[in-house]
Amino acid sequence: MGPSAPPRDPAPSAPAPARGPAARLVARAPAGARPYLELLRLDRPVGGWLLVLPGWIALAAVAAPREGLLLGPLLLVFGVVSRGAACGLDDVLDARFDARVPRTAGRPVASGRLSAGRALALCVVLGALAPLVLAFWSAEAVLWAAAGAPLAAVYPLLKRVTHWPHVWLGVTINWLVPLVYALLRGGPGDGGPVLYGALVCWAVGTDVIYACQDREADVRAGVRSAPVLLGPRSRLLVAGVYAGCVALLGWFGAVAGLGPLFWPGLGVVAGQLAWQVRRADPADAAACGRAFATNPLCGLLVLAAVLAGRVGTLG
Repeated sequence: MGPSAPPRDPAPSAPAPARGPAARLVARAPAGARPYLELLRLDRPVGGWLLVLPGWIALAAVAAPREGLLLGPLLLVFGVVSRGAACGLDDVLDARFDARVPRTAGRPVASGRLSAGRALALCVVLGALAPLVLAFWSAEAVLWAAAGAPLAAVYPLLKRVTHWPHVWLGVTINWLVPLVYALLRGGPGDGGPVLYGALVCWAVGTDVIYACQDREADVRAGVRSAPVLLGPRSRLLVAGVYAGCVALLGWFGAVAGLGPLFWPGLGVVAGQLAWQVRRADPADAAACGRAFATNPLCGLLVLAAVLAGRVGTLG
């Protein structure tokens, strides 16, 4: 499990409450259910979209319309359930760290509103059920989905031993990309590894922006991350991996034979990522939070660009 976390600091400042329609729905749930719903991050759906959208982008690249309509909803349900299980496990393993970081101190396990035992039991059940969602597609899909589970289980431990857990997260959160290619193409196909690499770069950048929100508290708590190591230079890292994302998406468009409508869409994606770099000042936690929250839009822009590039090729 790694070294024990330092003792809890007294009374960390209250974290900002979740906002938006999902948060309001969770707030209306019965009081006894709310800690479980918050454990699964159902009040904060941004991370869920960042897991599902790579799978949908891969579908947009290789699926026939009927395949997309059948597999797309399964990926959505799988993503929500598996993301909930992973977040819950993260909360159990990091409860004492989270209690010392203002933004995470209100999480159910860290705040004591939910016992670690109950949280872990729920995570185990959901983690076992998530791959079975894809049984509606094929047994092979179940095996591919289950193969990604160990990657997600290891991620919470990495922040104890390395400043680069963001790379592992990028590999993990985009697991639906190789899954889709394996199911629909029987292997990497034309450009599959390139698309995977592009989306890994995107995920690394988003997670570094996310971690910038907690840099000062993470230093005090002994948590490792790229912002802890790099400080203000974290913005250069984000700019670099986002540039790599755009370059790899361009390479993917070429090798996958996407049509001319892909390229204006890629330009819009590049502009959105550049906006994030400009706005995500590592010294401004609120600005980083706002920049991070735009990433589902960025993913939808990539999805739209790939679909536009396939106009005339779908059938």
